[in-house]
Parts: sequence; structure tokens; C-alpha cells
Amino acid sequence: MKKIYSKLFNFLEIGDDLPTIIVGVINLSPESFYKGSVYLEPEKIKNAALDMIENGAQILDIGGRSTAPWSEKITIEEEINRIKTAMESVCNVIPDNIIISVDTQYSKVAEVAFEIADKKNKRIIINDVSCLKTDPSLEDYIIAKDLPIIIMASKKIPGDLCTIEEISEEFKNIIISLKNKGYDDNKIILDPGIGHWIEKKTHIYDLKIIGHLSKLKELGKPILVAISRKSFIGTTLNIPEPEKRLDGTLAATAIAIFNGAHLVRTHDVNIQLLDFVKMAEELRKNK
Repeated sequence: MKKIYSKLFNFLEIGDDLPTIIVGVINLSPESFYKGSVYLEPEKIKNAALDMIENGAQILDIGGRSTAPWSEKITIEEEINRIKTAMESVCNVIPDNIIISVDTQYSKVAEVAFEIADKKNKRIIINDVSCLKTDPSLEDYIIAKDLPIIIMASKKIPGDLCTIEEISEEFKNIIISLKNKGYDDNKIILDPGIGHWIEKKTHIYDLKIIGHLSKLKELGKPILVAISRKSFIGTTLNIPEPEKRLDGTLAATAIAIFNGAHLVRTHDVNIQLLDFVKMAEELRKNK
């Protein structure tokens, strides 16, 4: 199988033989399932960003809306206000080689984030959990601005695909569609959508997705996993509190990297995580 290699903005290299990219989560939504990842004040947002960068994050994932299906819904205007505050805080302090991932399903939010970043000479990518299904105009905006994108496997609603075969098939469809519209598919990162997004998707499906993650490498795109403190860990270990799921997160992260993940989206950017990541990388190299 051909080695996976990608390069974003001519300075961030992603691939099979390269170190795992750490994506630090900065949640702006009090509705988030894990309150420890929520930052509301500009100073706390700025400090969180700097701490994550110091500990090894190369991408900061900023989200103004909880995407959990049961979470309280907010307006696009509220999401824009949250993103605007965070973007202005973060862009003023981060180095130019740090990428901001904007976690949104809406073109209006992406546009505000891009304009702020562009004025500060910062680079953004879009992270859409709906696989460009929620707001079709977001796809048009991404193509027009030639922005890299993380697309999460979704057919009708976020995270509604349960098996690695379904996930792979949907990814093939969206990749072909984007290429046919003139988009550079080398800018695509794939997220299989691990998590309890729909009722029928039990924790067993998530465990199987991680176990068969290597099958996605056939698509030739970098793979991102968003595992951190999610409910499948709580169900597997009988730990209802997200605050107590770090050990399970680290174990699942290591297995995902061993099975081919190139990027890890995490709430916990620290030495402990980096040690797990390094061991998983070395085991993968020598299997």
C-alpha cells in the first residue's frame, strides 16, 4: 500500500513515517460534555492555547458549539460571537506555524474565522462533523478559499455511520465529489466519527472502528481520531464521569495510532499523552 503523506500550508507534514500531529481542543461551549475543556474568557483561551503549544500541539481545534446530539442548541450568531472572541485572542499570541482548526458546520462561521486569521497571517482549516451535509454553502466556501478540511464520516446527520465499511464508502463518495468540483483532495483529512452520535451506535461499534482503522488507509488520506474522554470509554470501563476517563483515553489513543492514525484530537496535551503517543509510534514502526 502506498505511504500516506500530506503537507498543509507548506510547513506541516503529516504521514505514516512522521510524528503524530497533536490537535489540542479548546471548547468555547458551556454545553460541552467535558467541562474541563471549556474556556470562556479571552485570557483563559489565550493561556490554554499557549500551554497546548508548549506541550506539543501543532493544531488548535476551536469550537463554538457542542456537537453532541443531546446538547443544548445555539444560534449561528452565538457560535460566531464565541468563535470571534477566541480567534482574536489566539491569533494575537500563537506563532505563524501553528494551525487553527475551526470546528464548525456553517459557512458564516468559517468566513468570520478566516477573515480574522488572514489579517493576522495565521492559517486555518475547517473541521466539519457533518461531512459537509449540514450547510452546503460551507463546501462552496472551502473550495473558493482552497482551505484544508477535516471531514467526519456522516451520511445524513453527524456520526450516523457505524461500521468501517460504511465509513469508507461515504469517504470515497465525498472525496470523488470534491475532486470533481475542482478541490485539491490532498487537503482532506479523514475522521471516522468515533462516538455515541446516534442511539443504535453502541460502544462496540466504536471499539471495532478503532480496531479496524487501518482499512481507511486504503483511501490514501491522513486519518484523525477524536477519542478523548468519549462515552465509549466510559461505557467500556463503567466510568460515567468524563473527568475520570484519562487512562482509557490514553489506551485507546495508543491503539488508534498503532493502527494508523496520523492526528489525535485531544483535551489533554501533556507529557503523559506524548509518552503514550511515542510508544505507539515506535511499536507501529517495528511491527
